[in-house]
Amino acid sequence: MNNKIYERIKGFIPATISPEQAKDTGMAMVLICLLIAVFSEKKNWEFLALALLLINMIRPAIYRPVAKVWLGFSHLLGTVMSKVILSGIFFVLVVPVGLLRRLMGKDALRLKEWKQGNASVFKIRDHKFTADDIINPY
Repeated sequence: MNNKIYERIKGFIPATISPEQAKDTGMAMVLICLLIAVFSEKKNWEFLALALLLINMIRPAIYRPVAKVWLGFSHLLGTVMSKVILSGIFFVLVVPVGLLRRLMGKDALRLKEWKQGNASVFKIRDHKFTADDIINPY
C-alpha cells in the first residue's frame, strides 16, 4: 500500500528543475516573506525577504530542492482543486437546472416516447446542403 502512495506522490514531483524554475521559486519565497511582513507588521520578515532575494540573485540553484517541493505541491493542488471546482459547478448549476427541467416536465431527449414503443424518435432531416449552408453554418 505504501508503494502505491509513494508512486502517486512521485508522479507530482518533477524529475528535473530548470534554472528558470529555481529563480521563480526563489522569487515566490521572497514574495511570501514580503506578504507575511506586510500583514504581520514585523521587520524580521523583510530582512528574510531581502536575504532570500540576494541568494536568488547570486545563486538561484540553491532553490532547486525547494522548487521540487513547491512545484510538486502546486501540481497536486491544481489537480485536486480542478476536481473540487468542477464538482462544485456541477452541483450548483447543472443539478438544479436538471431538477427544475424535470419538475417542469421537459424531455429534451424525448426519452418517454422512446421507452413507450419501438418506433424511432429521431427527427427526420431531409435537407439538401448547398454552398450557402457552408458559408453560413448557423
